Amino acid sequence: VYTTLENRMKCGIGKCGRCNVGHLYVCKDGPVFSYAQIKDIPEAFA
Repeated sequence: VYTTLENRMKCGIGKCGRCNVGHLYVCKDGPVFSYAQIKDIPEAFA
């Protein structure tokens, strides 16, 4: 199962920190993540 978290992106280059989800940055590491990648990160489901 894959999901996109692109609605969390603001600047798109990792400078603002708004897309931080746990140890991941949506703009740099995603925006598409597998469930295995985010299952232990509560912020991903908020």
